[in-house]
Amino acid sequence: MSKRLHIIVTGESGRSIALQLSKRRIFLSLSTAAAALLSICLISYFTTGSYFDSKRLRGKVRDFKAQLEQSEKSNNNYAGQIAELKKKHTELIASQQQEYEVLLADQKVRFDLETTNLQLENVQLMNTAVSELNQRSELIESVMGTIGVKIKKTSATKDQENSGGPFVPDNDISYDGLLHQVDNYLKTIRSIPLGRPVSGKISSAFGKRTDPVNKKKAIHEGVDIKGKRGDRILATASGKVIKAMKNGGYGNYVEIDHGNGYITAYGHMQNYLVKKGERVEQGQVIGQVGSTGRSTGPHLHYEIQLDKKPINPGKFMKVADISSTLKTKQKKN
Repeated sequence: MSKRLHIIVTGESGRSIALQLSKRRIFLSLSTAAAALLSICLISYFTTGSYFDSKRLRGKVRDFKAQLEQSEKSNNNYAGQIAELKKKHTELIASQQQEYEVLLADQKVRFDLETTNLQLENVQLMNTAVSELNQRSELIESVMGTIGVKIKKTSATKDQENSGGPFVPDNDISYDGLLHQVDNYLKTIRSIPLGRPVSGKISSAFGKRTDPVNKKKAIHEGVDIKGKRGDRILATASGKVIKAMKNGGYGNYVEIDHGNGYITAYGHMQNYLVKKGERVEQGQVIGQVGSTGRSTGPHLHYEIQLDKKPINPGKFMKVADISSTLKTKQKKN
């Protein structure tokens, strides 16, 4: 078998051309052509893939750019909103500051007004207090004048010694001065037996009398006040109990030392409710009305001694009524 391949090419004029090709050369040519075609196909494939990849990447880049532009736009919007919020916040703070300053000014004015009103009220209260203290002072002086007791006026203290200066008369007594004066008066009054130890009529007065038991003339060093058994007996002043015992004709008997030379005595008591050495206050219950000792019926024998000498309790017992009358007149005025 021939290893050559004869190819005859005939044209329209009748001429023909004969070509002789070896099979090996044809195989090599075809192999070369196939390899070239394959290479072209591969190159085309990869070129086409790269083209599409590039196109896809360009699309993603466009998308990223669009997203970036959108983000920048959103950021710009947010920045604008933040700036607007900051502006509003600044305006709000300024407005609140202004309102606060106005409110503070109003509160200051209100506080000043309230302070002024309080000061005026304090002045009024002080004037009222001074007036009341004056009234109490006058009342106490009037009461003490009625019973003939002189109240010691407070004098200059040792702290005022070795001092001087021009004399400026004080036409109005200060509140503190009045308070001190009234306090001094009250301390004096608490040590003076005022008012009645029991309610009831006086059955035997102070001084000369006919003795109710033996009907002879005698001196009565106190007053007898009629009462019912068990009626409460009150201390007429504050002081210290110096006697609480059965005392012969006085029966159950109590003596109280009030200081400043004053002593009160209570006799014919049903019982006594205090003991020797005890401190009692003005108005405290010290016993009950009875008829013990040398007595013709339930009553209280009541004495007041000044510097160990009996004095008439009558004026001292009337003080409560005078005091009540004066207070009533002051309220009406």
